[in-house]
Amino acid sequence: MAEAPALKGNIGRFQLFAFGFGSIIGSSWCVLAGSWIASAGPGGAVIGFALGGIVVACIGACYAELTSRLPVTGGEFTFVLHVFGRGLAFYVGWFIAFAWILVTIFEGLAIAWLFERLNTGVPDVALYTAAGTIVTRNQLIIGCIGAPVIALLNYRGGQVLARFHSLFTYIFISGALAMVALMLSHGAPANLAPLLPAQNPVWWEGAAAIFANCAFLLCGFQAVSHVVEEKSARLPFSTLFRILVLTVVAAAAFYCVVVTGTAIMMPWQNLPSHSLAFVEVTRLLPGGQVLVPLVLLIAILSLLKTWNGCFLMASRTLIALTREGLMPAWMNKWHGRSGVPAPIVLVIFVINVAGLGLGRGAVGALVDAITISLVFGYAICCIGLPVLRKRQGARADVVAAPSWVVVAGVIGAVVMAVLAVVMPLVAAGGWPPVFWIFPAWTAIGTIVLLAMRKTTRELS
Repeated sequence: MAEAPALKGNIGRFQLFAFGFGSIIGSSWCVLAGSWIASAGPGGAVIGFALGGIVVACIGACYAELTSRLPVTGGEFTFVLHVFGRGLAFYVGWFIAFAWILVTIFEGLAIAWLFERLNTGVPDVALYTAAGTIVTRNQLIIGCIGAPVIALLNYRGGQVLARFHSLFTYIFISGALAMVALMLSHGAPANLAPLLPAQNPVWWEGAAAIFANCAFLLCGFQAVSHVVEEKSARLPFSTLFRILVLTVVAAAAFYCVVVTGTAIMMPWQNLPSHSLAFVEVTRLLPGGQVLVPLVLLIAILSLLKTWNGCFLMASRTLIALTREGLMPAWMNKWHGRSGVPAPIVLVIFVINVAGLGLGRGAVGALVDAITISLVFGYAICCIGLPVLRKRQGARADVVAAPSWVVVAGVIGAVVMAVLAVVMPLVAAGGWPPVFWIFPAWTAIGTIVLLAMRKTTRELS
């Protein structure tokens, strides 16, 4: 087992909230609001997010209790390791790390797209076509500028990382909510009718799809568990528990107010469902031509913090795998002042930059792979909590989730896992691309696991 220094950060409550909320909310509020409303109507979209928020908050409560029982970094990998053992824990960690690295690629691609909308006059050059879309010079340049900045911040870690993440999160919250407040004050409630359309679209069908997508749209709360080693010693686990659940509730509420603010500005049936609807309705506000670039800048800030948070979670998962001797020992060297190993940061950085070359045509497959990986992690961890409770018994230092919350978390996680597998099949009308990704990644992981077991036997 590889030795490593403890991670250091002295992170306080407001920084913990920033890591959780800031890692959840990326660009979907800006990009997808129109499609959510078009699929379910304003009321249906709000119901979908409300129900999804309740379920994911219950899952988050399970994670919060697991974190108080096992207060070391690694998230899902650490939880599964102490409940089900090294074999299953390796594959959970392998796929969770994969998911967070894929999110870093997704965020880099999304930032390039928003930058293009912000600077439509900047010259660009088409380089090649990938996954049915054109990859341009500017897309790669923008992603390659952001990736080393995020990597360096994560290597520095500690208060530098926490302050960056908190600054961007709270600037984003202030700016985005100010825009929503303007929309609510200038919009007309009549534009929300009908709240729950009975046809074209059928509200409950759209609400069900949004509920299922909450597995992806509300992921990121795990960042609170990943920085548990770096929290302030004065911060009790009861506070961490409340903060983790609050991040999910706040994120779901944020999506609901964005939907309402977008729909109230014009008859929602006329919203551009496949464009930046939030941006388009901003044009209708007083001074709209000035506010539109501001909204795009807010969205870019939002993506930077989410990129940072997902890079952090990928690195913490790999750190935990390396500590247990399930990844090569060279990855656990050259620790920064906060205890983060340079090789792990470099590996994520290289994959992040290489993935940018896939282009925006790969986004659908990326989202499916991320969602499936994360929701199976949800399900296994929530199922593992009652097992760990029985094994450890009652403990004075543990903040326990109510039993009904655990039951809701287990059921909700399993339902979301099933939907995550079924929905790509339905959407593709056949065998979706993501179903080729998982066998390949499993095979690579198996090779790594067997090699590490062989190395362990040789050293013992």
